[in-house]
Amino acid sequence: MGRLADAATSVRFDTVVSEDRVGDCLTHIHKWRYVYARYTTSMPRPRQGAARVAAALGETTRLAILSALLEREATVSDLASQLDLAQPRVSTHLARLRTAGLVSRASSGRHRTYRVAADRVKRLLDALYAAGSGALRQPSPRAGRERRRDPPLRHARTCYDHLAGVEGVQFLREMRRRRWLLEGMRDGPAYEVTPSGLRALVRRGVDVDAARASRRRFTAACLDWTERQPHLGGALGAAILGALFAAGYVRRRPHRRDVRIVKSLAGWLAPASR
Repeated sequence: MGRLADAATSVRFDTVVSEDRVGDCLTHIHKWRYVYARYTTSMPRPRQGAARVAAALGETTRLAILSALLEREATVSDLASQLDLAQPRVSTHLARLRTAGLVSRASSGRHRTYRVAADRVKRLLDALYAAGSGALRQPSPRAGRERRRDPPLRHARTCYDHLAGVEGVQFLREMRRRRWLLEGMRDGPAYEVTPSGLRALVRRGVDVDAARASRRRFTAACLDWTERQPHLGGALGAAILGALFAAGYVRRRPHRRDVRIVKSLAGWLAPASR
């Protein structure tokens, strides 16, 4: 409070204090009288931009919209159907994401489609999920419904560019059991690749060096939407899913997030036959 009062004394009371200033203080005019003032100087532009992005990411529905748009561009109607939301609510969230510079809009005839800057949004979501607290482990109502229904989406799907669902959680658990991955140091990647893990992944066509050189987070413990346990995110998670596609173990389903497991992933993880 003392710091606020000191700052307030520098305000000239013969000028109007603008409404966009933040921070409240009481300034002593004389022994028995106070006036209310709003005083702080304008926030620097880089900090304003960061604050807008942080506020835009601070809502679970907007995170779901970003994840959906990382799969493919979509209209408001597409997103409302996919996320089981009312269209006006989707439009409101999209407007907030556009203001933060996370989503752009393109018009094609009568339709307006929305898309994201994939590289930037992936890095943001990787960092955000990696920093998620234990409170995030509580399932959302929709996640609870999906677990009770037990559809293909729960079992194997993409979480923008890495494997998620039951298969994704089990896949990470098995890589850790084989000691291909070890828990990372605090403030570093969520997992580090061991020498034996590096050899195993390279033999299976995973470009670990390119993943490590990526501008995004190398590995992330991405909290699974339905299982509430981590699956492997980050650049390495994307590289591994790419290798699974290339080797024919996983196949995409057109215009859907769930993927088809063509061959058991245990076979991909198994030691190569000599």
